Amino acid sequence: MGHNSTTVLGTADASAFRAIGRLRAMRAFERRHLHCLKSIEDLDLVCEIGHHQGNHRPLTLKQVYLLGIGSVPTIQRRLRHLRHAGCVQQRRGEGDRRTMELTLSPRLVRVFGRYAALLG
Repeated sequence: MGHNSTTVLGTADASAFRAIGRLRAMRAFERRHLHCLKSIEDLDLVCEIGHHQGNHRPLTLKQVYLLGIGSVPTIQRRLRHLRHAGCVQQRRGEGDRRTMELTLSPRLVRVFGRYAALLG
């Protein structure tokens, strides 16, 4: 009993190929609009900063270090890169001026808005 290469794709196979098509569209969007994200750590940092910003609780530098995304030097290097690329902003905390809070830039928030439309 041999394998028939002309077998019609099942619904599971068809949905898998649709998912691959969506992943290709997402990756194309990322390459075009999120070129500042050079590593998985960059993506993780941006996602965590945006998540907390969206909940009106900006992350502090210390909280970012405690997330365990990477070592402190790696996180410092990646944040410096993201700040220079204009993706992340750093400011003094409103309640405690000793803390540094991290937020996404308005431009990056708009890009993620378009990204959400692609995902939806």
